[in-house]
Parts: sequence; C-alpha cells; structure tokens
Amino acid sequence: MAAQPKKKISRVRGRTRRAHSAVKMVSLSACKHCGHPKPAHLVCNECGFYGGRKVLTTKTDKRISKKLQSDKKAELAKIKKEATKKPAKPKAPSKPKAQKAKPKTDKPSSKSDSKNS
Repeated sequence: MAAQPKKKISRVRGRTRRAHSAVKMVSLSACKHCGHPKPAHLVCNECGFYGGRKVLTTKTDKRISKKLQSDKKAELAKIKKEATKKPAKPKAPSKPKAQKAKPKTDKPSSKSDSKNS
C-alpha cells in the first residue's frame, strides 16, 4: 500500500506550495542582427546569431547554399558541354571590299563662298 497523508492539507497551504509553479510570460527582446523578436539569452531562430556571432545554420541558409550549389553545377555542365562540341572550321579570310572612290568636283563648296564674301 502507498503512503497516506496523516492530515488533510488546507487550501492555503497547497496553493502556497504551488505558487511558484505558474507559467510565466517569456520576455522577448529584439535580435541585434535582424531585429526579429527572440527570448533573451537565446540564439535567434531567424538569422542564427548570438552575441554578434553566427552560431546556428538556419533553413534559409541551407536553402541559399543549395541554390548556389545547383547554379554552380549547371554552370559547370554548360562549360563541359561547350568544351565537348566540335570546334567550328575556321573560315578562309575574305577579301576586303573595295571602297568606291568619290568623284572630285571642281566647284567650291557653298560654305567656303560665304566665308570669302
């Protein structure tokens, strides 16, 4: 058999004992790095900073690094694909086109006439 109390515990005595067991409100402070509200003395869940240092890898960090890696792989694949293509045959140098000579005129331009007058 289990132990039994000798006397009934009064309401006041029981409630006094349980007074410290109440759930207290957590005080929130703004993160110094991102400004998001967070509990004091804990790492920020949004940016992963604590005490001015990065101490936690967040989901956003993982998503960004995954995107960078996929972009890098795509770029390497593109370069590799271009390298495996057959090089184009070099074109024979084409002859330069002859420029048409302007016909010489004996008439003086109208601007030079206006300056002499």
